[in-house]
Parts: sequence; structure tokens; C-alpha cells
Amino acid sequence: MRKRLEQQTVQQSWTSRQLEEEIRPLLALSVSAATSVSPAKSGAVKPSDLLSPKRGTADICRVVAVNLFTCRARVLRVVDGDTLWMEIYLKAKKWLKEKLRLRGLDVPELDTAEGKAARRFVEELIGESVAVTITTTKPDKWDRYLSDVFLETKSGQELFLNNLLLENGHAMRKDKFTLSDWDKME
Repeated sequence: MRKRLEQQTVQQSWTSRQLEEEIRPLLALSVSAATSVSPAKSGAVKPSDLLSPKRGTADICRVVAVNLFTCRARVLRVVDGDTLWMEIYLKAKKWLKEKLRLRGLDVPELDTAEGKAARRFVEELIGESVAVTITTTKPDKWDRYLSDVFLETKSGQELFLNNLLLENGHAMRKDKFTLSDWDKME
């Protein structure tokens, strides 16, 4: 399938956005087949509602041009659907334990059925992954770094966790928080 997409991209001169639109439904199918967790909400997510992944080069702690930090990591604990405790590998024998929040998402709180379903969804995907790569940007109000999380499957496929939560109805897109939002979260 990868070779077929590569050939079509060359033959039809697709832009990266067009290629992404062709791949996205394939990723959603493989994830839904890989996990038995059903989405909290029904309905399709429009491509415009999804996040554009921010990504540097793996194993390089800082990509100076875009101020991204991209590292290999290990999930220590899933706090809720959009918050993770991670062990981040900075370089050989040097790691850092950090609490990260998935960038651009608002996931229901754990005291709701939807929040519990979102956490189970994330735990299952992480449990099935063989590697985790993260890209962090700036910290939020509570010093949790806003992150894009990429999971590598046993078959070598890379999944963008942030968008999987959106596509499967476990999160809503939330790029900007208002003061009243912060008050509700505390």
C-alpha cells in the first residue's frame, strides 16, 4: 500500500496535504481494527478539524529553526486522555521525567464515562506500540509541556495520538483556552 501511495504521489504530483488526506482514512481503519474501544461520540471528523503534527528529527533534542524538541520517550503512566507522565530520553544515559499534555485537545475529565473511555483508548494504543516519539513546544499554565505524541506499531506504522483522539470522538479540538476554562480545570 505504501508503494502504491508513493507511485500515485509521483504520477499525480500530489502535495503533502493531498497525500496526508489519502493516508488519514487508512490510519483510522488500522487503529479501529487494532483496538476494541468504541468512540465516545459518533460522527466523522472533518480534515480541517485535525491537527497538523509538529515534528522535528527523532533523537535530536532541539530543532533550532522551529524551536521544537523531538525525543524518544517511554510512557510511565496515562493520567487521563490528554495528560501523560513520560520518561524522555535526551541523550545516552540521560533522561528526564515530565508530565506532558497533548497539544490542541480538550478531553473530558476522568469523573465522566467519556473521560474514562478516552484514558482506556490511550492506554490500549500505548500498550500496543513498540516505540514512542514526542515533540514538545511550550509549557501550559501548570508547566506541562504541550506535546505531539507519535506511536510506532509492531508493523512499523506511525500513528499520531493527538489526531486519533479527535478522529475517534474522544477529544475536541481546543487551540485556545479562555480564563474561564482554566478556572473550571482547577
